[in-house]
Amino acid sequence: MSGDMERGRQQEAQDFLNLLRAQVQAEQGTSGRLPGTGAAVRDLTERLLRDSFNAEQGNDPRVRARVEQEATRNLRNQDDVFAEMFAGMQDHIERTAKARIQGDGLDLAAMRPLISHLRTGQLNAVSMRVPGRHGAHLVLVEDQMPLFASKLSKAVAWSFPYGPAAAEGLIDVRWNLAAAVERIETVPEVAERFTDIVVAYAVSGRVGDAGHHLLPPGPFNLAGMLRDALEYFVIGHEYAHIISGHLNSAVRRKGVLPVEEAEVLAYSWGQEFDADLIGMVLSLNAGIEHDNRDLWVGFLGVSLFFDALDVMDRAVALLQTGDEHARQLGSHPPSDLRKQRLRAVLPQMADADRVRMTLELADIQGQIIGELWARTRPALLSLHRRGVPTARSWRTIPKETGDPGTAPTASH
Repeated sequence: MSGDMERGRQQEAQDFLNLLRAQVQAEQGTSGRLPGTGAAVRDLTERLLRDSFNAEQGNDPRVRARVEQEATRNLRNQDDVFAEMFAGMQDHIERTAKARIQGDGLDLAAMRPLISHLRTGQLNAVSMRVPGRHGAHLVLVEDQMPLFASKLSKAVAWSFPYGPAAAEGLIDVRWNLAAAVERIETVPEVAERFTDIVVAYAVSGRVGDAGHHLLPPGPFNLAGMLRDALEYFVIGHEYAHIISGHLNSAVRRKGVLPVEEAEVLAYSWGQEFDADLIGMVLSLNAGIEHDNRDLWVGFLGVSLFFDALDVMDRAVALLQTGDEHARQLGSHPPSDLRKQRLRAVLPQMADADRVRMTLELADIQGQIIGELWARTRPALLSLHRRGVPTARSWRTIPKETGDPGTAPTASH
């Protein structure tokens, strides 16, 4: 594809995205910009210091510099953050696909989607064809998803007990479920952080309303690895739809986005399962080849994505109806079923010992998230009984028990 044609496709997609954003902001009364002024950075810096450190630590210039850097990063324009984050991941995924999967005649460069953010009201990414002559393809990630992934990864990483080397930044984790449960039971703030994140996202639709917590070096590094692995899987999954030809066979459906007339690509469960498998192969190998990431880290990130989806499905349903199994965010197969299918094929990707270790760690992580959810459920149920609504941005449908074919329109 010529450079002029590629620029034309990307500009066509960007123009359409800008139109969608304007319509969503008009509908929801939201803004797509985050404040990045010096005053805003100073205010957030002070809040982070107050929430996470004692007075002596807060006066340490090294701590203050680190916190100010974190505040500046949090307050950057979302477009800059997304563009920087996705550009490298897309490049790595494309290179991995070319080396391992791409068939003859499939030009991924010519089919590269614009991946960006929009308040979609569901954690699954949404794909759509862009009206126009260039045949552009747009992938929309819920605009709070990266921050949610970051905070959730930190909450999960903080749940594990660590050895002394974690103070130096090493991943010195005690991979023991009983020890982790004991930590959750004896250190209240572990579950409180998780609850704060989930409740804030469900009620306000803004993950940033949850408290800010900085972690010691070891847990912080593990959280970053989990977050990156999760995001790689999201990108790999969307490229898997492209590689599998799903863009041409998927049903087009209105009523999925807050802009009711916008048509999105509605994939069948079979297509989602195929994209999960190929997306996992792409994301795990891209992490190994380009980020020097171990197999177990990549698979824990994949599992964490499905756990995050399940947690927010349950949280929003519980707050809306009092029944965590009544509704879900958009149409998608059950998270547990998707994880089971991927676990079944993991042995084809590595030797038996590595696979066994990886699956054991994924089991521990999943059970820890179950423990954290069990301690979050009462808070959401209490809010439901008091009549506290969910954020108006969430778009839910009745819980699916089978491939819906023509799925129901989301409500909010």
